[in-house]
Amino acid sequence: MILAKLSSLEHHFIEKQLQAEEKITILSARMDSLVKSVDNLAWIAQNTGKTVTLLELSDQHLQQNFTVLQRDLTELLTKQKQLVTKQQLGEYFLKSNTGYNTTHISSFVDDQQTVYPSCGKIPFSVSGVYKIRPENPFKQPITVLCEQEYESGGWVVIQHRFDGSTNFYREWDEYQKGFGNLDGEFWLGLEIIHRLTVSAPHELIILLEDFEGNRTLARYDQFGIGSQKQNYALNKIEGYSGTAGDSLSDLKGMAFTTQDVDNDTAKDNCAVTFAGAWWYTACHQSNLNGKYLRGETKEFATSMVWKAFRGYHYSLKSSKMMIRPKLVQ
Repeated sequence: MILAKLSSLEHHFIEKQLQAEEKITILSARMDSLVKSVDNLAWIAQNTGKTVTLLELSDQHLQQNFTVLQRDLTELLTKQKQLVTKQQLGEYFLKSNTGYNTTHISSFVDDQQTVYPSCGKIPFSVSGVYKIRPENPFKQPITVLCEQEYESGGWVVIQHRFDGSTNFYREWDEYQKGFGNLDGEFWLGLEIIHRLTVSAPHELIILLEDFEGNRTLARYDQFGIGSQKQNYALNKIEGYSGTAGDSLSDLKGMAFTTQDVDNDTAKDNCAVTFAGAWWYTACHQSNLNGKYLRGETKEFATSMVWKAFRGYHYSLKSSKMMIRPKLVQ
């Protein structure tokens, strides 16, 4: 009888523990999202102030509005500093009749121990960094940035650029393994992208923006790259739709090229000629890993280019490449 009671208590303890862990994950992700939003507002306000100064705008109404914006932003930043930390969140749940160990909860929140089968299986719609492990061919979980707010979510972000803070002119090993910061600019890694796209049929969407605020997209119903032995060739890139124009389908079948590994069909290495890394032919209509040059440029095709959108003499402001498993019809 004692053993039965102990077993019942253990079951109850585990159930309450799982419920608390899920609450911690949701609140933690929402706090991270709020912090990012505040940081973005700070950046916008700062650049608005610079623009007003550069343009020497003296309109009293504009100046008053900007002063109000700065005041509100200051208050918001003050409140941000008062947000509970992840450690404090764990301690709160510890005191809420759970009886859990503080070390366990803190470790769970900080290390994000919960592992999901995919971004599409995460039970809440908050974008952020999560651990996933598709059934095959992943033996260990991988850490990815999940986009949960765009078109019902479930996207794995494989490339993100928006401010030029990360150098994308890198060698093969780095493109194979991935580089950058999932909270900033990054390349997920050719090996992970291959393993994801071989685990199930995937679609690809590319979100682009120029420095004039024009946003556009290119969607491909089928996307997949080969293995290391195939030099991560762009094996599947079909079913284009969108507003950006198709500047990728012509690269179907091409292996990936970096400054130190030349797999293109040109006489010279396209990655060196155009300062990037991509599935070049001889050479490209898109170069999303090229230089970050901020708009109009005299350089030909060396920058973050999508020819069908802004041509070869324009470096885009942002690029976001995302994939997700195809929905079964």
